[in-house]
Amino acid sequence: MIDRIRGIRKLNQLNQIEFSQRIGVSQGTLSELEQNKYNRSLETIQANIKVFDVNAAWLLF
Repeated sequence: MIDRIRGIRKLNQLNQIEFSQRIGVSQGTLSELEQNKYNRSLETIQANIKVFDVNAAWLLF
């Protein structure tokens, strides 16, 4: 899932600050998330699905 979140960000040509603002987390949290140092919350997962219109099954598996 980490690679997919990073891929969504890069596909949309967003830096970490822009992406984190869209999904409602701090840039530091996003950085830790992309480095697999942060446990993904349900809210973060839902924000990615809603804001970037991605399939939940694709994102999670």
